[in-house]
Amino acid sequence: MIKKLLDLNLSKEKFQERIDELHSHDIATSLMTLEIAEREQLYHFLTNEQIAEIVAYLEPETAADILEEFNLEKQREILDEMTVDDAVDILQAYQDKKLRTQVIESLSEKEDIKEFIKYGKDAVGAYMNNEFVVISPKMDVKEAVTSLIAQAPDAETINTLFVVDENKEYLGAVNLKKLVKARSPKLIEEIMTQVPTVGDKSFIAEAVYDMKNYEVFELPVIDEENQLIGILTLDDALDVAALEAEEGFHQFAALPSKDETRGPLKTALYRFPWLAVLMILSIPLISFTDLMTSAIAGIAILVFFQPLMLDSPGNVSTQTLAIALKAISNEGKMKGKDILKEISSGLITGLILGVIAFLISFLFVLVTNISPNIQLDYHKVEVALIFASILGGSLAIVVAISPLLAIGIPHLLKLLKIDPAVASGPFITTIIDLFSALVYFGIATLILRGVGII
Repeated sequence: MIKKLLDLNLSKEKFQERIDELHSHDIATSLMTLEIAEREQLYHFLTNEQIAEIVAYLEPETAADILEEFNLEKQREILDEMTVDDAVDILQAYQDKKLRTQVIESLSEKEDIKEFIKYGKDAVGAYMNNEFVVISPKMDVKEAVTSLIAQAPDAETINTLFVVDENKEYLGAVNLKKLVKARSPKLIEEIMTQVPTVGDKSFIAEAVYDMKNYEVFELPVIDEENQLIGILTLDDALDVAALEAEEGFHQFAALPSKDETRGPLKTALYRFPWLAVLMILSIPLISFTDLMTSAIAGIAILVFFQPLMLDSPGNVSTQTLAIALKAISNEGKMKGKDILKEISSGLITGLILGVIAFLISFLFVLVTNISPNIQLDYHKVEVALIFASILGGSLAIVVAISPLLAIGIPHLLKLLKIDPAVASGPFITTIIDLFSALVYFGIATLILRGVGII
């Protein structure tokens, strides 16, 4: 698209006419398909404001790479055209820390940039915007409209006007439509409404959840003194939601984020730590299985049904884990009723699967000769009942308790300040495998010793 325009060798005026017909997002997408020389040619036709708007649509890491192609003065001019939150996102992605410091010091809004950049990546303050319209509760609606017109050119949005007192403490908000419909004489405090607020150091995912629940497009951000210091807008919330979903997907599969952008060697190196951890966790499972199987060697039916014992609990726990991670991401923890629901579901599922496993294994032993090494005076029906009880009972216990582990592990990780998504599918299934083997072979050993088979 852009490449074709550049090939037309248009004048600057004609090029501007054609480029104005395109959305900045589409230009940003095309920008990354151009060679460096072609990008330099494009920049010649664009204003700093246009470049800033286009670059803001790129991923922060990509945008930082683009800006670093310019000299320090040009970087300053472009970043000065951006909103503070967009500029902060890009500056945080700079690989050259010394260059980042130089650029920040050259910006016209460097104090705001420094204030924003101190927030952690999971804090609301890192995503808020400080360009919004504020009005006083004692203003007449006509006076408020005049103030809105004066502030509008520098505001990120004018859909909502935020009401503060003389100390900048947040009082409420006024919808633009309600303001326009109001007739003087009427004070702002008479038409303002309460909109939920969020603290600047709050977890960003919780703020996004609040925006969804309260169906607001702008969420006021306050500090510890209840002063309005910024707003969280819908576009930032969508970016956060998309990022959370992407990171959650990678972590649920025990993959590092941005895995798809790396080459084969780097991908292998970044995946190796998790795979090594999972392998180490499997060692106790192998050791315990070997210990138990040596005690019950020759009883082939136990080994025959072992895959069933490992697969079913793993499937149940992975389903519960997905629900737990979603609840923790949205609300910080699972609600009591949801925990009770999952536990109850596990108990019911465990009971049903246990009965099915009991019946299948009972019939299986009756019609096969899979345990020829048992030389005892037991009737075949009695032998079938013994092994059916082992399998059915073990499966019922493990499936019933698996949801508790799937709920408890991510909550424990959150308590330890570790991302709960670390309790990924491979991680939780390894833990469940170890637990299942412990229960299965433990019950088998106790029962078989009790009846004198081993």
